[in-house]
Amino acid sequence: MTLILTSLREFFLHEVLGNLTAALFLSAATWCTRTMRAARAARAARRGPDSSE
Repeated sequence: MTLILTSLREFFLHEVLGNLTAALFLSAATWCTRTMRAARAARAARRGPDSSE
């Protein structure tokens, strides 16, 4: 029984939490990229069509 619980704990700690952490970082990176692109587009729109960036 102890071996089963240890195996489940190891699986949970390494696989499940590792995958959740990776998904969190990926989501944060995606959000940051979208936010930066939106801010860049807003600045370009405020400058007008003559500006080149």
